[in-house]
Amino acid sequence: MFYLAVSSLQSDFNPESLTPRFMLWQPAAGENHAIWLLDLRPVWPYWCQQAGISPIKNQMNHQERLHSFLRQAVAALGGEGAVAVMDVNPWRALMGMEVMRERGLQGFVSADNPIGRNLVSEASWDIWFRLAGEVAVHWFGCGRERFNLQVFRGQARQMAQGMERLGIQKPTALTGMAAMAIRRRYGAALHDLWLWTAHAHEHDELGSCGFPWVLWHQQESVQVKRHLDMPLLEWEHIESVLRDDVDRLCTLLNKQGVGRVLSLEWRVVFLDLSCLVIPIRFRHPHDLPAESPHHRTALLQACYAFEDAISAAMGAAIDFGVYEKAIGSWDLLVTEKITLPPVMRDLFGAIMDAGDDRLQELENRLPIPLKAYEITNNWIPEEGYCLVDSLSSSSTMAEQKSLGEITRASFHALGRQRPLFVYPKPRACPQPINQSRTWTFRERIMDKWWRSGSASSQGSTQRDYYVMRDQEQRAVWVFKDGTGKWYVHGMYN
Repeated sequence: MFYLAVSSLQSDFNPESLTPRFMLWQPAAGENHAIWLLDLRPVWPYWCQQAGISPIKNQMNHQERLHSFLRQAVAALGGEGAVAVMDVNPWRALMGMEVMRERGLQGFVSADNPIGRNLVSEASWDIWFRLAGEVAVHWFGCGRERFNLQVFRGQARQMAQGMERLGIQKPTALTGMAAMAIRRRYGAALHDLWLWTAHAHEHDELGSCGFPWVLWHQQESVQVKRHLDMPLLEWEHIESVLRDDVDRLCTLLNKQGVGRVLSLEWRVVFLDLSCLVIPIRFRHPHDLPAESPHHRTALLQACYAFEDAISAAMGAAIDFGVYEKAIGSWDLLVTEKITLPPVMRDLFGAIMDAGDDRLQELENRLPIPLKAYEITNNWIPEEGYCLVDSLSSSSTMAEQKSLGEITRASFHALGRQRPLFVYPKPRACPQPINQSRTWTFRERIMDKWWRSGSASSQGSTQRDYYVMRDQEQRAVWVFKDGTGKWYVHGMYN
C-alpha cells in the first residue's frame, strides 16, 4: 500500500511534505477540492522509522501505528475536510476516494483495513467511468502510444451499455471475466483499467502498465553553478570545491524550509564541451544542512557516483587525450526532497527527534545497500531464511500467519541454534576423525522427499547435523546424509 490519493481544499497543501514523487491529478475548481496522487515508495522506510516501527516487520500493530501517523499528517497538512485513501495503486486509491467523497466521508482510510477494502468494492459504474474519462485525458496529454481519445470514449460507451445489458451492477463484479475478453471487445486502455481494478495485487508496478504519472514540481529547483578557475581531473582536487557547493545548496534549502534530500544531480561539463550527468542518490531522506560543513555522507555518495561515471567518460576520450576530459564547470541541483513545514515539526516533534537512526545514516554512506534476512517457516537449512524487502514483506508475513504460533516458535528456536553463515549448497567433505571428541550432535531433519525425485530410493533423505572443530579451531556445521556421505553446510565463526 504505497499510493495515496488526497483531496484537499487547502491552497497551501504541499504533498512534498510527505514524498518527493507526486502529481496533481485534478486542480481545485469551485467547491471541488484539488486531488493529489502521492507515491510513498521512496520514503516508506523513512516514515516507518519516524513512526517508531520497522518497515520490514509488517505486523498488524505496526500498520495501525503507521496509519495513525499518516492520518495525523494528512489532517495537519490537508486541513479540515481532507480525504485520503491509501491503496496498492493510484487507480484504486482514486476509486476509494471518490466513494468517500460521494458519501460525505472525511479522514484517512487504508485498504489494509476492512473499511478500506470495501471502498473499491462499493464503487459504482458512474464513478468508474468518470475516473476512466479523467485517466484518458491524462493519457492523451502524456502521448500514450496508439491512443485515440475519441475512440476510447466510444469504447467506454459500448462497455457501459454492455455492462447494463449483462446486469453487472458494479465494477468489482468483473473479477471473473477473462482479461483478453475485455481487450478484444473494448481495447487495450479499458483492459488496463480493468486489470488495476480486478487484479490489484498482481499489477502493483503501474509504471510498466502505463499509468499516466506526471511528476509535479511546485517550486523552482534548488541549484548552484560552478565555473572552475582551473580544470580538475582528480577527485581529491574536486572534493573540496564540491563541498563548498553543497554548502551553498544547504543555504538555499534552509530558505525553503526544513528539507531532507533523496537525490542530487551533478551535471559536469568537460573541456571538450561534452556533458556528463552524475546522479547522487541517498537510500533514505538525508538531512543535508545538518552535516554542514563537512558533508561526509553527500561527498561519499558523490565519490562513488563519480568513480563509476568517469571511467566510461574517460574511455570515450582516447582519441582526444585525457586532458580534454578535465572538468571545466558543473551544475549541482536537488532533484528529489521532502520539505518538513513547522506544523510537521510541532505535531511529530517527539517522534521525529527520536528518528535519528544510525543504521539509515550508515546505509546512506555505503556504496551498496544493506541487506536484511529473516527466518522462514522451513526446516531445510538452505531454505530456512530469505532476503527481506521493506517494500514487499507483506507476503512473507501472510505466509507466517498461516502457521500456528507454536510452529513458528519452534522454527525460530531452531534457526537461532544454526550458524549465521550457511552455504547455498552443501560442500562435500571427507569423513571426520575422532568424532567422539570433537563433534557435538545438533539435530536430525528429513529432506522434502516429494521434491527430491529418486533421493528416497537412495536413502539420502535424512540428515544428521553436528558441530565440529576444524584444525584452526573454527566451529563448523556439518551433516551426514542417509548414504553415509559427509557435507559442510555452514560456519559459526
